[in-house]
Amino acid sequence: MIENLAAFYQVDTMPAERAWVIVTMIASIDGATAVDGVSGPLGHPTDKAVLGLARAAADVILVGAATVRAEGYGPPRPPTQLVVVSRGQGEGLGDLAAAPNTSIVTPSEGAEQVNLGALLARWPGQVAVCEGGPILNGQLLAAGLVDEVFLTISPRMLAGASSRLAHGPDTADPTAWHLRHVLHDDGYLFLRYRRRR
Repeated sequence: MIENLAAFYQVDTMPAERAWVIVTMIASIDGATAVDGVSGPLGHPTDKAVLGLARAAADVILVGAATVRAEGYGPPRPPTQLVVVSRGQGEGLGDLAAAPNTSIVTPSEGAEQVNLGALLARWPGQVAVCEGGPILNGQLLAAGLVDEVFLTISPRMLAGASSRLAHGPDTADPTAWHLRHVLHDDGYLFLRYRRRR
């Protein structure tokens, strides 16, 4: 385990009209984000610790409905809120919707997807950690709403047809992201990027 890991993942939020968005993901060397539909087999204890630090800093955990179903999510510890973004009506989410600190957000009538900008405006100056999946990550990127990325690279090559970290339309964003740090442990790389402003 990396010593003083928490010091590298302190979240210094920026005042804003919306939540500060951190995408946290793991991928293999060749970019796969899942093994048999779930990310767990790619993981490592330090990766789990990074995820724990991100969640501890989060006011809101933002996640797509497909990821919730695949990974078996439960409600987080209050006061953190879990917000599930669904393109449908949230079917197949079990009792999760009944948890007091969980909400399922669906597109408004006539819309194809959730208005993520309006959603994030509910939490100005707070931290929203997005845990995927790739479609939700892609929608956030396309809308210019991702501020930081906590990325773990697993020392595996998987090939196959797994989705990449973000899926969706090209963002056509020429901005180079700032690499804040690189850590390593047991062959894994832990990268923290921040969007240049």
